[in-house]
Amino acid sequence: MRGRNALRLAVSTSLLSVAGLAPAQQVEVQRLEEIIVTAQKREERLRDVPQSVTAITDVTLERLQANDFSDYVARVPGMTAVTNQPGSSRLTLRGLNTGGVASTIGTYIDETPFGSSTALAEAAELAPDLDPFDIERIEVLRGPQGTLYGASTLGGLIKFVTQEPSTEDLEFSARVSGESTEGGDESWGARALGNVPLGDKAAMRLSGWYRSQGGFIDDPARGVEDIDGSETTGGRANFLVNATEDLSFRLSATTQEIESDAPTAADYFPVPLEPVNGETSQSRGFSEARKTSYDIYNGTIDWDLGWASFLSSTSYSELDQDSQTDATVAIPIGVAPLLVASVANTEKFTQEFRLTSPATKNLEWLVGLFYSDEDSLISDNVLLGPPPGTPVPGLPVPFNLMLDSEYEEVAAFGTITYYFTEQFDVAVGARYSTNDQTAVQSGTAAPNATVDSDDSVTTYSLAPRWRINDDTMLYARVASGYRPGGPNVQSAFGTIPSQFDSDTAVNYELGVKTDFFDGMLRLDAAVFYIDWEDIQLLVSDGVVAGNSNGGTAESQGVEWAATLSPADGLSIVWSGAYNDAELTSDTDPPDAPLVLTGGEDGDSLPYVPEWSSSLDVDYEWDVFTDASAFVGGSWRYVGDQMTGFSTELLGAFGEPQIELPSYDVIDLRAGVDFERFTIELYAKNVTDEHAVLSFASFGQVPPGAPPNGTAGVLRPRTIGVSLSTRF
Repeated sequence: MRGRNALRLAVSTSLLSVAGLAPAQQVEVQRLEEIIVTAQKREERLRDVPQSVTAITDVTLERLQANDFSDYVARVPGMTAVTNQPGSSRLTLRGLNTGGVASTIGTYIDETPFGSSTALAEAAELAPDLDPFDIERIEVLRGPQGTLYGASTLGGLIKFVTQEPSTEDLEFSARVSGESTEGGDESWGARALGNVPLGDKAAMRLSGWYRSQGGFIDDPARGVEDIDGSETTGGRANFLVNATEDLSFRLSATTQEIESDAPTAADYFPVPLEPVNGETSQSRGFSEARKTSYDIYNGTIDWDLGWASFLSSTSYSELDQDSQTDATVAIPIGVAPLLVASVANTEKFTQEFRLTSPATKNLEWLVGLFYSDEDSLISDNVLLGPPPGTPVPGLPVPFNLMLDSEYEEVAAFGTITYYFTEQFDVAVGARYSTNDQTAVQSGTAAPNATVDSDDSVTTYSLAPRWRINDDTMLYARVASGYRPGGPNVQSAFGTIPSQFDSDTAVNYELGVKTDFFDGMLRLDAAVFYIDWEDIQLLVSDGVVAGNSNGGTAESQGVEWAATLSPADGLSIVWSGAYNDAELTSDTDPPDAPLVLTGGEDGDSLPYVPEWSSSLDVDYEWDVFTDASAFVGGSWRYVGDQMTGFSTELLGAFGEPQIELPSYDVIDLRAGVDFERFTIELYAKNVTDEHAVLSFASFGQVPPGAPPNGTAGVLRPRTIGVSLSTRF
């Protein structure tokens, strides 16, 4: 972003990219800013990709003052994020969610797959919430991506594409911001980056960030206010060597640590859904602090052989989380103060080799080999409180459970695109994967055991594409995805199976990408239907939790993104989704000895609003010779949605879910951009909307009191200012 003209172009480009679209081609400079993505593991224009893809650029992320998932996920049609505490997020695309512990969305940082592929490491709740600073773009691929991206991409994929070092420009920039939240503590952050050419064939790029997020949740039981504050610290180093015109090496390292003192949640009665003691109040006997860290390392070799491009990607990543949860329960003589101290760790090594043909209008192909080796640990220790521990008469001895797991996968994959004519082509892809797993269970909560498993699966994709003319493309897509099965947690009661199977999803999609009125209006729309079988579920016998396979579900809907540029400097982007996702059979087998989940045929899948939409309007104009001003606003709507399946809710109220009401959020922004610096004022949640984002299982319940639980709540009105400088 250089000067007012570059900013105007970048803002226009970014607004369109939020909708998953390229800029309107009204003038020559806009055509040059066509968004290039790597959704199909080769560079191509976003508007040419025969599937639903959203690309959110760096300028958009900066304009939104984005810090985490909550700031930009709503701009992706069909995507939701449930984040009750920094470092713990569950992402959903196209409704594929039942509340299990295995992720349905894959995550990549450049060429590095991050997070566990199994259901033994809580990957569904540990999506890496990276600060999007110094990110070139975020690509979101909707629908199963099993062919190119492998396991645990049933719903789709989110890919963070970092900025590559430049051998041409010496660049430094920094940004500071401060915020004030209604009824809460202040927040502030600082970010900086430097790009340094090292001769004409090498360069290094360094970036770092820090953010102190003020809390707004109070705990009257302990007499503490604003307890949900957090701190995020991170950095990235990128080193690039262009050894020759055809051969390059890139090394990168990213690290981030998030520390939070409590979940951003309040105590709520579920039926009717209303606060126990205020909309921003929770009562806990213990601190529920959490610390999450990510470390990601990658080495990539890119070699143009002429007849094909060879890529080697070697990655190592590690995720660590330490947390504690107040699990105090009511007993006949009062309450039992229990504290659960948990540890989650995943270390993952991956190697991928790819050969990619040159882009032609005849035959294109891609083949690859993939290897992954990951070791994970889950450990839960139940302690009697108050610290350091005062046993309560009649309670059993504190117990613990530890699960060590190993996962090894080998896969081969490939795609072929054949051009029957210049206007019509068909892409076919397939992937064969096999994995071996071992789980070693120990502790006092369940029997000590070692369980092995192996699994193999073939996924496929088929995508015909028809370019009617230069402005309109129609496409269809059939694609499958899967999550690996594996060994299971063992129960002393024998109610949890020793193994669970993989689940699969098949997506059927029709879409159109088209321009109207000489590029003034651009539309990207798709209809889809997903058939989901052998759904993996989290089940519990009251002591330990494990995995099981349920029945079937389906998700169907419409997604759209429309961009209108009616005048110079004015952009209007409207995107949204209609999503009908429900079970098509009961979750619990008919012969199950206990009610393990409670979902029934026809129940809605969790946290899938039937309607969701967002509208962004931005306008920019020249105010001085060397400056431009900009104003903008955003509106987002999230419709009614159902919570996760809960046997506690089923037992207390006869239904396994409760409904969360719809809500609207309005954000505003305005600023001035000069050659060397930019100042921006912004307000998030201007109307101070009070919304319940999620509802968890029952927490601390005094004897004789109605059951209550923990509800994630929307951050109140927040007003801030940011100052950026570059040179």
